[in-house]
Amino acid sequence: MVAASPAAAAAMRKSFLVPEIKPLDQYDFSRARSSASLAWVLAKGYGGAEHIPAELHEPFYTDQYEQEHMKPPLIRLLLSSDIYCRAWRQALPPGPDGASAPKDNAALLQLLARRGLVPTFQDKPIKEADLHHKPIRL
Repeated sequence: MVAASPAAAAAMRKSFLVPEIKPLDQYDFSRARSSASLAWVLAKGYGGAEHIPAELHEPFYTDQYEQEHMKPPLIRLLLSSDIYCRAWRQALPPGPDGASAPKDNAALLQLLARRGLVPTFQDKPIKEADLHHKPIRL
């Protein structure tokens, strides 16, 4: 077996971080779900976990009252269509119609609807005709 160089070993340790293991009675399932969803969309949007900007590596902060919040740069990113359109380009191949990647939220919602992934708002499907006539607030 060939020994890895110290730099390679350090790089391997960085990429295989083990999350803190907590007992089930202390585990926050909703935070874990949010963290996993954020990690996925950021990794897809930026082309891999190693390309995510440093200010987004830890998406939450705790205020002086011990309340946890999302960091403002992440909130701004999630409110824009940029990260979702980038994630689409990275995660899914172009469709059979040769359509390019969406440029904004309306184009992304239309593309999802054409592919049979009907977006919903408060458990009601969004009709493609609605996308053209009125703004959607998610």
